[in-house]
Amino acid sequence: KTLRLSERMSSKFASRKKNNRQSRLLQALRDFTAADTCYSDGANPLSFRIGEIFTFLSRRDNYWVNVERTVWRHNPLLKTKEYLTVERGIVPVDYIIEMDVQENEGMSSRKEENCPVSSGDHDEASHDNIFELRTERDGLAEEVEQLKRKLDEAYKENATLHERSAQEYKHNLQLVHQLLQQYYAVGETMVSTKEELAIAQESLIEEQQRSRQYQKQVEDIKSQINKSGNKSAIKLLEKIIQKETKSQANGLIQKTRSESSSDDLMLSCALCHEKMRVGDLASHSKVCSSKDTDKRPTTPTTPGTDMLRVTVTCSETDEKNTTFKVVTKTTHEDYKFSDYEVYRSEGDFEWLQSALEEACPERIVPPMVSHSSLHGKMREGQRFLSRICAHKILRKHHLLNLFLTGEGQDVQKAREELDKKKKKVNNVAEKTLKQEPCDQNAPVIKCQRYLEKFAENLDGLITHLEDSLNKNTVDGPGVWFKSLAEFEPAETYLKVATEALSKICIELENNRETAEEKLIVNDLRSVHHYVKSAEVLLQRVQTAVEMFLHWDKEVRNYEQMKNPGSDEDNPDHVSQTQKWAEANSNCADAKTNLEFLCKDLSSELAHFDWRKEVELREILIEYSELRSEHFEKVQSKWFGVKLMVEAPIAPEVRAIKCVEDS
Repeated sequence: KTLRLSERMSSKFASRKKNNRQSRLLQALRDFTAADTCYSDGANPLSFRIGEIFTFLSRRDNYWVNVERTVWRHNPLLKTKEYLTVERGIVPVDYIIEMDVQENEGMSSRKEENCPVSSGDHDEASHDNIFELRTERDGLAEEVEQLKRKLDEAYKENATLHERSAQEYKHNLQLVHQLLQQYYAVGETMVSTKEELAIAQESLIEEQQRSRQYQKQVEDIKSQINKSGNKSAIKLLEKIIQKETKSQANGLIQKTRSESSSDDLMLSCALCHEKMRVGDLASHSKVCSSKDTDKRPTTPTTPGTDMLRVTVTCSETDEKNTTFKVVTKTTHEDYKFSDYEVYRSEGDFEWLQSALEEACPERIVPPMVSHSSLHGKMREGQRFLSRICAHKILRKHHLLNLFLTGEGQDVQKAREELDKKKKKVNNVAEKTLKQEPCDQNAPVIKCQRYLEKFAENLDGLITHLEDSLNKNTVDGPGVWFKSLAEFEPAETYLKVATEALSKICIELENNRETAEEKLIVNDLRSVHHYVKSAEVLLQRVQTAVEMFLHWDKEVRNYEQMKNPGSDEDNPDHVSQTQKWAEANSNCADAKTNLEFLCKDLSSELAHFDWRKEVELREILIEYSELRSEHFEKVQSKWFGVKLMVEAPIAPEVRAIKCVEDS
């Protein structure tokens, strides 16, 4: 047995010697720090210091070789001692040198000669190594079990934290719901409080009226007592009056009735919160309450998801380049981003207006009024885009999207395409039709007459304001305000506001700022062109009606001219049939065009009517503010007019609807 064991050991040592002879050792010549790089084949560059030993594996290329080395590692997770491990990678050829193989073999042979290994010692050493390995294995197994227990505890703790976070989320969600309920409750409370204040306001007005009647009766009694000459009765009456004045429960009147009047008391309206005298409070409250009767309590709502806000500005650089900066903020789904900023010229604005008229003949496209000043052009561009953004259909048009977000080259291409279309349309000769007599009580005709008269009155007002600016005259605006008020078919906001303006304009003096009034005139002229755009739409509808009636009449005439017994081979009969077919086709096209124009005509006119009064409201407010600032003599009356023109527009009182129903 000992011989066999010695033979096996000798064969193992021989194989180890062969392996040692076959392996090539490399030694580092200098320090090297590997860069943090990653190669396509997964090679790992190694960092090393001078003197480190590597085992050569293979040659990667002319600059790198594959090696391995033995390093000590420490596992902080398992908390074990340092252990040997083999690390493989690549090192540069210029930083290493191959060690002498004979020297390594000589050193190993000397060690073997100096330290001969006997079979007994080798068995004992192998038993010791096996024991140490088993001990180390048991320790590692125990550490693995400890690590498993720690991981289980960590998983349990994580599950507990997750459950706790879910409970806290539910609790926070309940708190948010409670806060929202409280918020809505506060809103309802504010609405109810406003109603209670309105009721208290009315009761206060009634109490003041009774107080005035009582004061008149007291004055009558006092005059009668003075006429009688009874001094004791006069003194007694004065004591009673003083005692009654000091014992006022509301504490509003601090002076005695003989020293001050109740008309000097200033109170605020509970509906619009405007301060005024007690004498004017009764009439003002009637107007305010009549405007608020149909309003329903509103609850707080979140901001809309269809917001489209456009701002037009200009600077000194823009003035030199004759461009305007158009800034867009939107939450509309057709826009990729929420903010846009582009630069557009006056020609770009005119192109957008013409392109929308070409693409949407059934809509009232806002006009673009030309101005000489840069500020006037900027205001007109802002008003033009605001009107389009307020329109439910035009605000979604792809041409507006291109104008607000597109590059300059894209807009230029679109302008060139529009010019080509206009040239083709101009080359086609339009056939003139005879105007057939129509029903003057038709809704379209009545609306057209209303718009014509409204535009005439508005144009007269603009002309007078321009003349007054040029000639420094102040007579006449009230007449046109009165005309606008009298021609309104219903008690609309426009009628109430223009009536108040017509009364106060008579008392004005020639003391005003011409620059600001010119802006107001420009705003009125823009509204006038807007009304003309609505007239153009109604004219298109009327033309479509006449076209349909014309071709319908032609079809009937050709049908009556047909003779059932005529020869079909007759050239006249064939020509007549072709004309009938052409007329029938034109009649169908005219009917389709008429239906297309009249499909949304009612809603289009309603939106125009609303927008017209909204813009006129802003202009009249600005006009009233301007006049009230420069005419101190009638400031109090202008303040009342300003309150009238700032009154809200009643959605149910519409002029065009009233004209259609009349």
